[in-house]
Amino acid sequence: MGSILIIDDSMIQQRIIKKLLQGRYDILMSESGVEGIKLAKEMQPDLILLDYDMPILSGKETFQRLQKQEETKDIPVIFLTGLDKREDVEAVLRLRPRGYLLKPVEQDKLLNTIKSVLA
Repeated sequence: MGSILIIDDSMIQQRIIKKLLQGRYDILMSESGVEGIKLAKEMQPDLILLDYDMPILSGKETFQRLQKQEETKDIPVIFLTGLDKREDVEAVLRLRPRGYLLKPVEQDKLLNTIKSVLA
């Protein structure tokens, strides 16, 4: 069973995603980018689900820091966001994450995206 780190400032979103993935993956959770980066370095998850719109350290900044660190640069990241305007989507895609999903995420879409990225 692989491990997935959820980095999202919303505890509600973390619980929803954890419930969707429970029994399929080991789940790690973090409420902030700073804590998430630390956890990613320590635990080396197989995948990170990262909220794009977070206070203090945004998803974009968190992603960029993960990419710069030797210990975390190869961990695939899928962005989760509620932002659906074209310019927001383009900003996310310019970062070149391994995936991008709109919230609220459907279980089948989430599972299929994770399987595709981890394959």
